[in-house]
Amino acid sequence: MPNSLTKDLEIMFENLIEGFDHSCVISKEATTSFPDPTSMQRSNDVFYRPQNYLFNVVQGVDISAQADTDLIQRQVPTVFRTPDNVRYSLNILESRDPLHMERAGRGMALQLAGQVDVNLYNTVAQQAAIVVKKVGALTWDDVGTAEALLLSRGGDSIAGRKLFMNPFDYKDVVKDLGNRAYLGDMAKDAYTKSKVPDIQTFSTFRTDNQSTLAAVGTVTGTTVSGAQSFTPTAMTADLPTDNRRMTLVVAGANIANTKVGDAFTIAGVNAVHNIDKGDTGQLMTFRIISGAGTANLVITPAIIATGPYKNVTIAAPNAAAITFLNTVSRPVNAFWSEGAVALDFGTTRWESNAGVKVMTATTKQGVPIAMVYSQGNLNGQLQVRAVVRYATTVLDPERCGVIIANQT
Repeated sequence: MPNSLTKDLEIMFENLIEGFDHSCVISKEATTSFPDPTSMQRSNDVFYRPQNYLFNVVQGVDISAQADTDLIQRQVPTVFRTPDNVRYSLNILESRDPLHMERAGRGMALQLAGQVDVNLYNTVAQQAAIVVKKVGALTWDDVGTAEALLLSRGGDSIAGRKLFMNPFDYKDVVKDLGNRAYLGDMAKDAYTKSKVPDIQTFSTFRTDNQSTLAAVGTVTGTTVSGAQSFTPTAMTADLPTDNRRMTLVVAGANIANTKVGDAFTIAGVNAVHNIDKGDTGQLMTFRIISGAGTANLVITPAIIATGPYKNVTIAAPNAAAITFLNTVSRPVNAFWSEGAVALDFGTTRWESNAGVKVMTATTKQGVPIAMVYSQGNLNGQLQVRAVVRYATTVLDPERCGVIIANQT
């Protein structure tokens, strides 16, 4: 029996690994890494990624009197989540059927892989700084608006743009495309096969994952309380500064109704091109990261009105009106440029001589996955646990976005 059981479990683990590879749709398109496990333990499962330097441009033949650009070593923290697990048990009678093992391996893979994709999608949905609000159903042209907003910020590569569409908005784009007879075979495929080609310069994916951005509450009358902006720094106390975010002080009778993930604009505060600092003519969109329901909202991106890291035309003016965009609860369609979103993998340590059996492997996506099992000789229960550990991070919120349709 023990030899047969071990063989069955090995088959189940192989199915788990293979199934995990096939199920990771969204996570395949994120930047991935596998930090050193020893270093991660010593740093309390936090590590920092460096961001690019930007510089002020000066003119002239003799520039000896011009000021140097201060080098600010900006870094983004990546924090690992607590592990995701699946567990189940079989008794000595149930385990006689090897199909239990085979199906359990596939089921665990589907569940864990789906959870990785959902958590990555939710992270982007709540922190992406480009928000396309559409009144009415999503159309092909709305994706063009997303591309234009992404392009207007600068520093973007055409090669690595990804777009993930939820099933219902995908359906609407299929309908829109199917009605366009002049597109020939593309329109025919949309009509007969529900197939959408890559849109604009995005690699386009249909996903069964849905991340719903809930409607904002009653927030009329919310304003900026005092002129505010942010100055990038390398360190805050003894830790690297997270320059992606800042605290925005707001006022109004309804600020208690704000919540994490809400998207908004500030009157008069436009986004600029990140390289040439030209006004894009489009309002910068912001997201609430924490502090919702209070006067001190932690938002992303930070409002940087001067210097080489300038991202807006002006500082947030005192009493400027705040307009919230997510007026109807709807699933988002997420997009990002390559390198803007990260999925980092960690490990767990199991001692095989401590009374449990352990199998470990790494999937094609680089996911370290462990299956741990043991059997009680008195209760006859075989207990199985599969575990993964990872971190989902928006490295650059200004190169990530969401499209929300059917708003008011």
